[in-house]
Order: sequence, then structure tokens, then C-alpha cells
Amino acid sequence: AKFSRFPRSPPTRKARMAASEEPSRPQNPYWLWLSENRDQLTKESGSAGVGAVGKLAGQKWKAMSDATKKPYETKAADLSKGYTQKMADFVAAGGG
Repeated sequence: AKFSRFPRSPPTRKARMAASEEPSRPQNPYWLWLSENRDQLTKESGSAGVGAVGKLAGQKWKAMSDATKKPYETKAADLSKGYTQKMADFVAAGGG
């Protein structure tokens, strides 16, 4: 066994989630839209920085009509239903 002077840090939440079989939560409508439009927003903002892109994305999302947002809201609702079922199966199998 290899010993270190420094104690091992506890695993991060991301590492714990990856090690578990627990389903990950679905994205909300805004994040679905952002993942599809990130490249365009990056070009438009002139910066790849998270802050600049996030600020521009937030402004555009708020300015969008409900009809434009509807497909993302529908997709998010479908993903949420799937997540609810997967989570119920996970808990029934002894997880969580």
C-alpha cells in the first residue's frame, strides 16, 4: 500500500454521482435552449467567457416569446417525466 503524507480529500459530488447508479436530473428549458445556441451566442458576444455568454443568453431568453420557448418547455417536461420514472425505479431497487 502506498501511503501519502496528505490525507485523501473526500470525493466531489460529481464523483459520487458518477459512482452511483442514481439518474441525473434533467435540464430545464433554458439550459436546453442554451446548449443548442451556445456557439451562436459565443460569436455574438465576442467572448467565450462564461459571464459574457451567460448574460447575453439570459437577456435573449427573457426577450423570447412563449411560443418560441414552447418546444424547449415541452422537451424539458418529457425529460422530467422520464427522470421521475427512472428515479422511482432506482429507489425501488434499493437506491437513494
